[in-house]
Amino acid sequence: MQGYKKRKMEYTIIDDGADCYPWHEVFVWWPVKTITGKRLFWTKAFKRKVWVVWGTGFHMEPETQYGTAFDLIAHNDNL
Repeated sequence: MQGYKKRKMEYTIIDDGADCYPWHEVFVWWPVKTITGKRLFWTKAFKRKVWVVWGTGFHMEPETQYGTAFDLIAHNDNL
């Protein structure tokens, strides 16, 4: 997902499709970037798997997203 954010491409996140998973609590072993851009390491966080459609809708890529409880509250996502 980072590549087309840098190029300012239009994208859509599908969180209720096939092979998508809801937010669940995990322990973050390695450095990851949250949905707000903050970096987390060696702490508890929430994780989900979504599909990202970018461009004209013909290309989809799976992505794993991470966030803190405050990130999820700020973005009105379901826990």
